[in-house]
Amino acid sequence: MKKYKRRSYKSKREEFTNRPIKDRYFTKEDVFVSRLASILMCPKSQVKATFAKRPVTTIRLNKLKGDVKDTKEKLINKGYDLQEIPFAENVYFVKNKNKSEASQNQEYNDGKFYIQNLSSIIAVLVLNPKEGETILDMCAAPGSKSTYIADITNGKANILANDSDVKRFGDLQSVIKQFGTPSIKATLSDAREFGKKYPVYFDNVLLDAPCSGEGLIYFNGQRPLRYWSMNKVKKCIYTQKELIVSAFKTLKHGHSMVYSTCTLEPEENEGVVTHLLSQFSNAKVEKIDLIDSEEFADFKHLVRPGIKKWSGNTYNKEVTKTMRIIPCGKMMGFYIAKIRKE
Repeated sequence: MKKYKRRSYKSKREEFTNRPIKDRYFTKEDVFVSRLASILMCPKSQVKATFAKRPVTTIRLNKLKGDVKDTKEKLINKGYDLQEIPFAENVYFVKNKNKSEASQNQEYNDGKFYIQNLSSIIAVLVLNPKEGETILDMCAAPGSKSTYIADITNGKANILANDSDVKRFGDLQSVIKQFGTPSIKATLSDAREFGKKYPVYFDNVLLDAPCSGEGLIYFNGQRPLRYWSMNKVKKCIYTQKELIVSAFKTLKHGHSMVYSTCTLEPEENEGVVTHLLSQFSNAKVEKIDLIDSEEFADFKHLVRPGIKKWSGNTYNKEVTKTMRIIPCGKMMGFYIAKIRKE
């Protein structure tokens, strides 16, 4: 039998590494993993695991549509395994049902509870809306945050919930009706024009800006990166900068706004906040007190402060007061900044 001498090949990794940079080919997954490892300051091998967990279903009971104690009792009697969230009143993890299963009952259809990710709930808690205030939710659809603001303020705040997308606006109107929030006025408009339409008008502004959506990525699903791309990141940055400037212009002096996204990209987060601070000397980043509260103690390890430097960019040092929520089994990835207008 003829013997074949084994040829000496370098490993694929060595071949790739030794190629000139211009000849290397990086997949979308390579780019994503590399960027997120840098943002989260973890080994690349940990990135997929970080994005491989679906957050537990979270619900908030709606006191605008009935007694929350009665709603809670009915859900428990129907087999809902509820775990209280210590820092958010009437908010619970549903430990034994996914989102689809949790919504299959009359209480949900009647608007007595809303299924909402905990990260999104935290953004409203940081905003800290009060009864009697005039509040703007700039990019409101499908209405989770607007209806939560209405709930917290007992239906006694004047809320303008806006969206620029016709289909999403229809969803917003449906949610407002379902969850019994007549204090909300819904509008279909380009929020980038609000700074001109409503100068120095609102007591509180929530800007949950359209973004690249990294915090929603689930690596155990099919084609997890189908909606993510670097082009999308770059495109979002321009819109986010226009929106945050518009939001700040609508804010009354001595009052605060929240800027949030469901992405982890510094360019869409710290970079956008830095842009605002460079444009307005009376824009000041506020410390988020919730992070250091006793009630938040069991969640604090899931949060990181904003970063001052990343990928050659230097951001305003004040961004360290902002918060980045790491994707995990309790919350989706998120970013929150609270900004005061002096």
